[in-house]
Amino acid sequence: MATALATTPTEEIQASPYPITSDLFEQMIAQGLFPSDSRVFLWGGRLYEKMAKTLPHASTHNAWNRALTRRIPDRMFVGNENPVRLDEFHLPLPDMIVAKGEPFDFFDSRYPDGRDVLLVIEVAVSSLAADLGPRLSLYALTLPGATYLVADVPHRRVLIHSDPSPNQKTGRGEYGTRVEVGPGESIRLKLGGVEIDPIPFEEVMR
Repeated sequence: MATALATTPTEEIQASPYPITSDLFEQMIAQGLFPSDSRVFLWGGRLYEKMAKTLPHASTHNAWNRALTRRIPDRMFVGNENPVRLDEFHLPLPDMIVAKGEPFDFFDSRYPDGRDVLLVIEVAVSSLAADLGPRLSLYALTLPGATYLVADVPHRRVLIHSDPSPNQKTGRGEYGTRVEVGPGESIRLKLGGVEIDPIPFEEVMR
C-alpha cells in the first residue's frame, strides 16, 4: 500500500533563482526562444519585459530620435530599444543610444557595449526613480565614454550626466557633472569629443 510522505518546513527543497548570463541570453535570442514582438531584456541575471509605452513616452522618444538623427555626424548611428551589453549579467534595452561606427558593424559579431556607446537616453514618464537610481549607477560603471541623458517628461526638464566614474566608498557608479535644461533653453551635447548642433528644448520635450 502506498503511503504519503509527510514533509516539514525544514525538509522543503531550498531553491534560489538561477542567474542568466549575457552570453546565455544572447544564445536564447539567437535561437528564437522569445516571441518576435516581445521586448525582453536582462538585468542582474534575470529576465524582464519592458512596459508598453504611453503616448507621452512614445511621442517624446520619436522627437528625440528625429532630432539626433538630423545632427549626429558620419560614423555614428542612433539605436532605439536595442540590446546594449553592459557586463556579464546586464543586457538592457535603453530607450535610445548613439554609438560610434556603422549599424552593420554589429551585424553578426556582438551587441554594442562600453567601447561603442557615446550617449544613452531614457525617457522618464513613470520610471524616474529607476532612471536616476540603479540605471544611472550601472551606466556610469559600464559605459565610461558615454553621456547619460534623462528626459524627465512630468517635470519638463532634461538631465544631462557626464564624467562617469565609480565611487570608491560605495562601489556605485556616479557622474561628476549634471546639467539641467528646461523650457526656452538649448540642449548641448558632445559625443565622442564632437559637439553636435544645439537642440532647442521645445524640439524634443512638450
